[in-house]
Amino acid sequence: MVEQNHNNSLFSSALRKHLDGDLEEAEMLYRKILLASPDDAQTKHYLGYLLLQTDRLQEAFEQLTGAIALDETHAEWYFNLGIVLLKQNQATAAIDAFCSAIRLDPRKYFYHTNLGTAFELNQEWARAEQCYKAAIDIDPRCPDAFYLLSALYLKLERFDEARHFNYRGIVVAPTGSTSKIVLGQAYYELGRTEDAIALFENWLKDEPDNAVATHLLTAYRGTQTPQQCSREYIEQTFDPFANSFDNVLGRLKYSGPQLVQEYLATLDFPVSSLDALDLGCGTGLIGEKLKSCARLLVGVDLSPIMLDRSRARQLYHQLHQSDIADYLQATSDRYDLITCMDTFTYVGRLEELLELIYQRLKPGARLLFSTEKLLDARKHAYKLNISGRYSHHPDYLTEVLSQTGFDILQMKDVAIRTESGYPIAGQFICARR
Repeated sequence: MVEQNHNNSLFSSALRKHLDGDLEEAEMLYRKILLASPDDAQTKHYLGYLLLQTDRLQEAFEQLTGAIALDETHAEWYFNLGIVLLKQNQATAAIDAFCSAIRLDPRKYFYHTNLGTAFELNQEWARAEQCYKAAIDIDPRCPDAFYLLSALYLKLERFDEARHFNYRGIVVAPTGSTSKIVLGQAYYELGRTEDAIALFENWLKDEPDNAVATHLLTAYRGTQTPQQCSREYIEQTFDPFANSFDNVLGRLKYSGPQLVQEYLATLDFPVSSLDALDLGCGTGLIGEKLKSCARLLVGVDLSPIMLDRSRARQLYHQLHQSDIADYLQATSDRYDLITCMDTFTYVGRLEELLELIYQRLKPGARLLFSTEKLLDARKHAYKLNISGRYSHHPDYLTEVLSQTGFDILQMKDVAIRTESGYPIAGQFICARR
């Protein structure tokens, strides 16, 4: 009895050290207990858990399996063993451990999400899906299972379901964990349009001059379609993340630079032979693809911070902070090549802008640009989407380019970027004066 009381006291001290984060002292006390009482199952479990926390996985496995051999009644012990096995990529053994935990305690949602992860590791997609859905049934206010299910559907290229469950995860995530823009889009896509509108109305109450909130509220209400995004919206959208812009576009699999590079490769322009203008140049991603064939390379963008990033790349001979229409009206220079990649997505009506571009091209010169594709043209030639960007129908593009005087050399469907992992339908166009 004295020895048992002593061990109980040592275990209490060890557990307190463990909870306080003093893992070294806790481990010493756990091992001291086991030296005196090798069959103390509880201590074996907690030592195993500590070893898991410190990535000593084989030792953790030995202690946890030893604890379970002595006492098979604790769901948590099987769960921790499952985590060890998962970290060792032992999917089948992890599945057995998680199933044992669920058999003992079926109402812990994270037992099911981790079992789903093990099934994914084993490429058992349908069983993983069942696990994530079971977790959602247990706790529909926890975003984890929604995000895991969304990621699974992305892997399986079930894009509509991926978007749906991603949005469901967003709306139940803790307040402030996602931006108002993302939350508004999730509300809208889930059919909660009034909640989305209320979100932006409240945003404007707090920040009456916020151009982003104003623009997005217009898009969500859908009662009017401005001809283009305001200068203030563009600046407030792009200035804040100029320093992370390239990384963001990389994660979104932005295809603009690759499309330009591939097209220019088919033409085989001589080195340093073209006068080129990059409209909406941003941080210079397109400029990098134009540099080798450009005798003169000019970049134009509204965002001063974006232009600072472009300037640091030392690609452009000239950089101008300006609205692109204003620049085209002000200059008399003419170019062999003008690029406008991922820029018309912020302009709805293109007639006036394309006319200005036409005037700034030399005879036979080319315009390369991209748009997001409007799939339903029953009412609109272009549409302001809830993303804040415009999409254009190919029939409208064909008509306005022809009316302006362009010959369309190429118009092809592309995935211009991804959004929540979902490919955004776009168009890449080359037109010649």
